[in-house]
Amino acid sequence: MGTEGASITDPNPALQQTVARVVEQLRSQGQRVTVARRAVIEALADGPGHPNVDEVYAAVEAKMPDVHLATVYRTLDTLTELGIVTHVHIGHGPSVYHLQEPGRLLGHLHAQCRLCKSIVDLPADVLAEARARLVHDQSFTLDVDHVALSGVCGDCARDASTLVN
Repeated sequence: MGTEGASITDPNPALQQTVARVVEQLRSQGQRVTVARRAVIEALADGPGHPNVDEVYAAVEAKMPDVHLATVYRTLDTLTELGIVTHVHIGHGPSVYHLQEPGRLLGHLHAQCRLCKSIVDLPADVLAEARARLVHDQSFTLDVDHVALSGVCGDCARDASTLVN
């Protein structure tokens, strides 16, 4: 079999369903499904919620040592341009990536705790009022899914309050 249809993962049904959906999305856009692209898609579908490029590369390299870091970067860039992957700027660290939610122009938003660095997914509409106001008042369209909001998570806030008391 050629590289176009090869798979590198174990037969996890949920993972395979997600990969099949993304592969079909690629094909419907006239894109090739290479082994490297499939490996990156599988790493995103099977890995932690918001991996950075090094984490994606480590997952790919563990199964396919011949895939280079530059290939992973290019693949993530291409999948982002195609609307299949979302990249999010998190604080002062590296961007993180996740598969875009199917059928949604705007996926979910992100917040990062500035103390423990955890990333929290937020509903897509959490800033709807602010977005609408900016469009109305300033003719400015806010890209709310491109960067993470910063704050303190509930666990860290509770820990901080117990230290003060």
